[in-house]
Amino acid sequence: MSYLLQYFILIPLIGFLFILFPSNKQEKFIFWTTIITISAHLLGTIAFIVFWGNNGFPVLFAKGPVLYAAETSEFSIDFYFDKVSAVYLLVSGILTFLVSIFSRYYMHREKGFKRFFNNLLFFFAGINVIVVSGNFETLFIGWEIIGITSFFLIAFYRDRYLPVKNALKVVSLYRLADIFLLLGIWLCHHVFEKSITFFDLYDLQAHHIDIIQQRSFQLVIPGVFLVVALIKSAQFPFSSWLPRAMEGPTTSSAIFYGSLSVHMGAFLLLRTYPFWEHNLIFKIVVIAFGLTTSLVATSISMVQSSVKTQIAYSSIAQIGIIFIEIALGFEYLALIHFAGNAFLRTYQLLVSPSVLNYLIHEQFFNFIPPQHTENNSFWGKLKVSLYILSIKEWNLDAMMYKFLWQPIKKVGNWFSFISARSIAFAFGPIYLLGLFFVYNKALVPTSIILYLPGLFAGLGLVMALRAFVERKNAMTAWLLIIMNQLFTSLSVAFNEQFDFEQIHIYLSGTIVAGLVGYLCLQRLKGEQESISLERFHGHSYERPRLTLLFMIASMGLSGFPISPTFIGEDLILGHIHHNQYLLTGLTALSLILDGLATFRIYARVFLGPNTKGYHEVAYRSS
Repeated sequence: MSYLLQYFILIPLIGFLFILFPSNKQEKFIFWTTIITISAHLLGTIAFIVFWGNNGFPVLFAKGPVLYAAETSEFSIDFYFDKVSAVYLLVSGILTFLVSIFSRYYMHREKGFKRFFNNLLFFFAGINVIVVSGNFETLFIGWEIIGITSFFLIAFYRDRYLPVKNALKVVSLYRLADIFLLLGIWLCHHVFEKSITFFDLYDLQAHHIDIIQQRSFQLVIPGVFLVVALIKSAQFPFSSWLPRAMEGPTTSSAIFYGSLSVHMGAFLLLRTYPFWEHNLIFKIVVIAFGLTTSLVATSISMVQSSVKTQIAYSSIAQIGIIFIEIALGFEYLALIHFAGNAFLRTYQLLVSPSVLNYLIHEQFFNFIPPQHTENNSFWGKLKVSLYILSIKEWNLDAMMYKFLWQPIKKVGNWFSFISARSIAFAFGPIYLLGLFFVYNKALVPTSIILYLPGLFAGLGLVMALRAFVERKNAMTAWLLIIMNQLFTSLSVAFNEQFDFEQIHIYLSGTIVAGLVGYLCLQRLKGEQESISLERFHGHSYERPRLTLLFMIASMGLSGFPISPTFIGEDLILGHIHHNQYLLTGLTALSLILDGLATFRIYARVFLGPNTKGYHEVAYRSS
C-alpha cells in the first residue's frame, strides 16, 4: 500500500500542469479539469482509507527518490501515513472539492479566473505533500508551496494597494517560519547525526532514549518547531496576520485561512509530538500559548465590525484550544476539533457575502444602547479597557512592527552608504579574493581561517540588511541579494572541509535566477520604466509575461523548490556546527531577509496600482 502514497501528490500536480496552457476565457475546461482532478483524488482517498482500515490501520512508510545524498545527511522524498494523515487528507479533499464548485460561479468572468484555479490546485498539491510527507525535508517542500500560493492569492487583486501590501506582511512572517523550520531540520541532523524520518519518531522511545535525555533535545528542538507552528496557525503574538490575509477572494480565504492552511501549525505539533510528549514544562508552554490566544482572539472577534475579521479571530481562538488538546495528549479530540472547525469556518466564509446582503436589505441593524453603565467602577473601567484593546486588536500589528521589523530597518539604514558602485568595486573584489583562498586554503594561516566564516557571514548579512531597506533602485537591491548569497556560501566554505559540489548546488540556482531577474529589471529600465521601490508600479498590467518570468526568478533566488538553491539551503546549514551560534544566527537572518527583500522587489515593481494615468485605478482594498 505504501507505494500508492505518491499518487496523492501526483494527481493534483498533473491537474495543475494541464490548466497551465488554456487561456483565461476557457473557463469550462479549467473548471472541469480542476473538478475531475480533485474528484479523482477524493475518491482515491476514500478507497485508500477503507482498504487501509480493513488492514488494521497500520502505519505506512515508503522511501521515495533521493535528490541528494552525503555522508551525514540525505535529501529524499519520503512518504508516511497514519491516522493524522488520513483525517487531514480526507478533510482537505472534501473542502477543496466544495470550494472549487463554489468558485466556478464566484470567480465567473474574473480576469484572474485561470490564475485562481492554478493557485488552488498548486496549493492542494502542497497540502498533500505536507500531509503524506515522511520526513522534514519533504514536509518543507509542501510548506514552501502553500506559503507561495498564499502570497499569490492574498495579492490576487494585484491592481489594488492593500491586497499587495498585506500579502507582503503575511509572506514576511511566513518567511520567518520557513527559516525556523530549516533550523529545526538542521538541529535534528546534528542531534541524530543523520536525516530522520517520521517513522523514526514513531518509535523514538525504544531506539533513542539517550538523545531524549539531552537538554538540547528537550528544549531547543521542540521550541523551534513551536515557533513555526505559532506563526503558521496565527497564534499569539503572531495573530494579526490572519485577518490581513482575507484581502484575497472569499473562496481562497475559506480554503486557506478558514480551514486548511491555518491548521498546518497544529499538524506540525502532532507530527513532532514524540519530541515533547514526556516534557511537562514544554506542554505547559504550549498550553499557555493556546490559552492566551483563545482569550485574546475571542475578545477581538466579539467587537470587530468586519465579518471576515470576526471569523478569522474565531478560527484562531479554536486553534488555540486545539493546541491545548494536543499538549494534553488528546490526539483524537484534536483531530475531531480540526475537522469541525475547518468545515464550520469554510461554511461561514462562503456564506458571509450573502449574510451581509440579507442584513443590508432587511435592515436588521437594531442597536439598543445600554440603559445603565458603571464605567467609574473598577470592573467598569476594566471592561472599557478590554473593549478598547480588542477594538485595536491588542496592538499586535504595531507590536510586531516595533519589536521585530523596525530594529532590523534601523540597523539596515546604518549601511545606506553601500551602492551599486561599491558592490562592483569593493565587495566584488573581496568576494573574488575569498573565493581564491577557498580553493587555496594552504595560503591562509589556520589562525585566520577560524575567523573567516563569521567575517563573510557578517558581510553577507550586511548585504541582506541593505537590500531590505533599499527604497530607491530595485536593481541595486537585487544585486545586494545576489551578493548576500555569494558571501553566505563563502562563509560556510571556510567553515570546514567538504565537497565543493554542495556549494555549487547552492550557487547554481542563485546565479541562474539572479541573472534572469537582473535581465528583467534591465528590460524595464531600458524601456524608460520606473523601477524604484518607493511605491507600487503595477507593471504586470502591461507586461504579464515579464512579470511571470521575474516571479519565477524571485522564487528561485529565495530558495523555492524549483531550483537547486532549495536543496542548497539545507546543505549550507548542515555544514554549520551545532555550537556555532553566531554563524547560525547570521546565516539564518540572511536567509530571512533576502527572501523578504526579493518578494518586496517583485511586489513593488510589478504589482499594485499602475503608475500610468490612462489606466483605471482600483479601490485600495478588495
